[in-house]
Amino acid sequence: MGWKAGSQKEREKKMSEDVIKSPSEYASIPAGTRTYWGMKGTLKAAAKLLQSTMAIGAVGKKGTFMKVTRLIDRDPKYMADMGEGEDKTLVFIADPTDANQQALLEAAEANKTVVFFFDFPNGRSAEMELVLSGWAQQAVDQPDGKVLQDEVYGKQNGGVKWTTTNAANSGTE
Repeated sequence: MGWKAGSQKEREKKMSEDVIKSPSEYASIPAGTRTYWGMKGTLKAAAKLLQSTMAIGAVGKKGTFMKVTRLIDRDPKYMADMGEGEDKTLVFIADPTDANQQALLEAAEANKTVVFFFDFPNGRSAEMELVLSGWAQQAVDQPDGKVLQDEVYGKQNGGVKWTTTNAANSGTE
């Protein structure tokens, strides 16, 4: 049951035809990632650059599951659920002179709904809506090896809209 005659040979033939690339041909480091933001409804062309971004966390949407085991079942059964919005913490080098960053902190204080755009060096771009809920300066515990950083807190509304751009032009000015 499951394997048909000749399938092993077919798989081996298919594998020999596949071109296996080296990770150095497609892997990217995150250097050059650009972060933009605006109030809900802002288009990317009008979004403001957040040049002091240090961390954005995972970008995407993780699903959840709901148990649907019936009395007749002898093993647990599950189905995909709507999922929960991801909790987000975005980290920035604290720069009180950066008008774009200060406007974001004000939006976080006011619990506004905003949109973020991320351009990654591998040619992917992501757009997501976040409901903001405050910000804080990270703990100040020692002066060595650490700069003052701000954290902005939010929860993702819905999924992420992914697009692919020309990687060669991504992150350049």
